[in-house]
Amino acid sequence: MLKALLVDDEVNNLESLEFLIHHDCEGIEVAGKVQGAAQARDWLQLHTADVVFLDISMPGENGFQFLNSLATQNFKIVFVTAFNEYALQAIKASAVDYILKPVSIDELQKAVSRVKLAFNNPVANEQNTLLLQHLMETIAKKTPPQKIALPQLGSISFIEVDDMVSLQADSNYTIIHMKDMHKLVISKTLKDFEDLLDGNQFARIHKSYIVNLKYIKEYSTIDGGVVKMSDGNQWSISRRQLDMFLEKMKKASLMFGGHK
Repeated sequence: MLKALLVDDEVNNLESLEFLIHHDCEGIEVAGKVQGAAQARDWLQLHTADVVFLDISMPGENGFQFLNSLATQNFKIVFVTAFNEYALQAIKASAVDYILKPVSIDELQKAVSRVKLAFNNPVANEQNTLLLQHLMETIAKKTPPQKIALPQLGSISFIEVDDMVSLQADSNYTIIHMKDMHKLVISKTLKDFEDLLDGNQFARIHKSYIVNLKYIKEYSTIDGGVVKMSDGNQWSISRRQLDMFLEKMKKASLMFGGHK
């Protein structure tokens, strides 16, 4: 039975989350609930938790500052947040667990399942530390994520966003085409990456493709629209995405001549 600590400055949120965990999640129990970072530190000095459900936006000391204040973190973190899109991008780029407010039963159950799987993974604690470290570095830069953490079997790949040439949907997976011609197959959907990547640099041109604007070598109007990328790949542009694609090209000040 996993023991959970709930940290949120609003009592209603604590009680609601406790109710959902108690009634809808198996193998986990609420061992404590507190209304802020200081109380959470005091609680952890006297008790142990397997997982901490942590609100981000709290008065005085937010969730990130709380984590930075801890000498050790021998528990799994699940962020519970209604935080702004900027911080959410950093969380997604760091592959740490999160659920959005208002908390849904489905999302909570998925998060609990991921926590259980992590505890069955012998390298889970090391991975958790690396992912949280990446999150803190990304948050501190206050810019769109420059690196993305991609957990794989027994390892984590940290890839430079700037080196991603294009992304190709493959059912519930995404094939990432890198600048060095290397390919990565990731168990995330293209929509997951669309939500994560900087919309000024990347464009969704088709239900199956996202491209990095800086690596577009040629744009052709043949068959409604095709882009040729620097690595030789050619992707079709859907009619519904064409106007948005051209607008992004203009905003990025990317000039392309002779349309074919």
